[in-house]
Amino acid sequence: MGIFNPGGGTGGPRAKAQRLDMLLGIIGFFAFMAVVQTVVLEVRGEPAGTAAVLLAVLLAALWFVWRLRRNIGV
Repeated sequence: MGIFNPGGGTGGPRAKAQRLDMLLGIIGFFAFMAVVQTVVLEVRGEPAGTAAVLLAVLLAALWFVWRLRRNIGV
């Protein structure tokens, strides 16, 4: 019973690929917003360390999910 498929083992590789595509979109959106926030903070001269760490974590998650999606092969 997975987090993205509470019905159990139903769904093949195509369903898994679709779930990963959705996750890529969500993480990608928040990564883009983190880029905007980091740039704005840097331009204003305010501390942007926390925003930069958040951006790094989101980009790492985006890369990881993208690799998973690419390895599905659908």
